[in-house]
Amino acid sequence: MRCLYCSERKTEVTNSRGIARGAIIWRRRHCAACDKTFTTRETPIGDNLFVIKRNGSRQRFVYEKFFASMYNVIHAGKNRDSGNAAKIAKKVTQAVLEQIFMNTKGKNVPTRKIIELSYTELRKIHRASAFAYGTHSAYRSKSLTQIGLMV
Repeated sequence: MRCLYCSERKTEVTNSRGIARGAIIWRRRHCAACDKTFTTRETPIGDNLFVIKRNGSRQRFVYEKFFASMYNVIHAGKNRDSGNAAKIAKKVTQAVLEQIFMNTKGKNVPTRKIIELSYTELRKIHRASAFAYGTHSAYRSKSLTQIGLMV
């Protein structure tokens, strides 16, 4: 990890802990070159995952695209953003990624699974957005109704 202050390539980890049920690792780092200390958080981004689309094609999972879709659902609510949409979206995306890593045996994840996990996490964290997410498209509504998550 490069130093944030002087860009030195070698930094030393002085403290490290897992947070958020082990999906995120918090590290305190020290740079010997400039003698400064800084903190980093390491999170999985899923760049080794592939999404299996409805038509059977494979597409590389893009964390930023997933985060943006969650942010748009949360931000588009009746009262608009209260300043927390990005935090909620990050919480949802991290929880979904953790579920994918824990429950997926290979690198391939069907779109339907991502939708189901996203809806479930949204219901736990932000119920109004879960409703909006579930009714956003016919595919989502159909998928969620079939598995009994939405009535």
